Amino acid sequence: MHRRTSGGGQTDSMAPAAGKNTINFPWAHAPKASPSYQEEFDGIKSWVEKTRDRGSKAFREYTLFDWCAWFLPCLTWLRTYKIKEYLLWDLLAGISVGFMIVPQGMSYANIAGVPSVYGLYGAFLPLMVYALLGSSRQLGVGPVAVTSLLIGNGIRNMLPGAENIDNPNSPAPEYVGLQAEYNHKVIQIAFLVACMYTGVGVLRLGFIVRFLSHSVITGFTSGAAIIIGMSQVRYILGYKVPRVDTLQETIQVLVDARAGFQWKECIMGLSMLMFLLSLRQLSKRAQKVRWIGALGPILACVIGIVAVVAGKLDKKGIKIVKTIPQGLPSPTISWWLPLKNPGAMLGLAAIVMLVDLLESTSIARALARKHGYELSYNQEIVGLGLANFAGAMFNSYTTTGSFSRSAVNNSSGKTAVTDSC
Repeated sequence: MHRRTSGGGQTDSMAPAAGKNTINFPWAHAPKASPSYQEEFDGIKSWVEKTRDRGSKAFREYTLFDWCAWFLPCLTWLRTYKIKEYLLWDLLAGISVGFMIVPQGMSYANIAGVPSVYGLYGAFLPLMVYALLGSSRQLGVGPVAVTSLLIGNGIRNMLPGAENIDNPNSPAPEYVGLQAEYNHKVIQIAFLVACMYTGVGVLRLGFIVRFLSHSVITGFTSGAAIIIGMSQVRYILGYKVPRVDTLQETIQVLVDARAGFQWKECIMGLSMLMFLLSLRQLSKRAQKVRWIGALGPILACVIGIVAVVAGKLDKKGIKIVKTIPQGLPSPTISWWLPLKNPGAMLGLAAIVMLVDLLESTSIARALARKHGYELSYNQEIVGLGLANFAGAMFNSYTTTGSFSRSAVNNSSGKTAVTDSC
């Protein structure tokens, strides 16, 4: 420290010396200049100009066919469709997927807690709409297991007593009204998911898929597979247990209800399971009959129907699906509104949409990369949204891309004509 003489002749011993020993206190610093956002503004301006230039270029260069193909992506691959080379394989793949989706749709509808016919309707109109508006040529659209599990658990949490409905196709008299309300909510979820899908696609927000971790989705899918498998054990064992959410609770209720074991249903269930596993292994080991794995579910259904009818097993302790409505689906647009408990409904719809979006786009992206064509993510999302709109109009719950059916399309089919077949 040094002494500094003030104007009155006095010295100030507290003034710090200049140089290395100077202490710079934060409050003694000069205020910094306000941050400039010029770079951000320039970036936004550049993006707007590029978007404007692309739009004006499209208006100048697009032909009538290009604009039609922009609204109907199927026109892009239909223009180069080789009938002699592709049609037979598309027909075979379409028939194989049709055989798969009938038993799968009925089973998934049961997991979702709706009548079996909802799963069949989900394999009809939504699939046709996606074939016209989607950008993937091999993606198989329809009901899937993960969505069915999410919807089933979510709606049951909103409706007390819904977990006691054993058969959605023919509920007990005291549950008829509750089942009808349940069906309405499932259609409303499909409508909300369709709105979210279409909104994300129109606003070009497909990039949000990148923020969903594949490891998280893989873990969720694996966990869902275990829960779904355990929830179906009760049908093989032949006794009724309440629906629960966790694995440990499922095991506990199965053990507690062991007194109701039905050996006849167990034998038939295990026989069908072994039949399906055998066909699957055969299709893997013998390339010449690899198509037989896709026919396994429908063959199991045919064998089961013949056994029940011929042996009159429904009168000997074997439970059956019972009546399934005939004909085309009835309009359900009037079911969309009003929403009861909108907060919970929107939350469930958002979860279903995000999970379905990642599952479907990941499959479509892998298939497009393998076959060497460009996938439009936003158009893909819009196509899925409009497909779900079509389903929500006609007794179908949420649909998205399926791993198993897309694999059959990929191995046998050539284009989206497979879905139309």
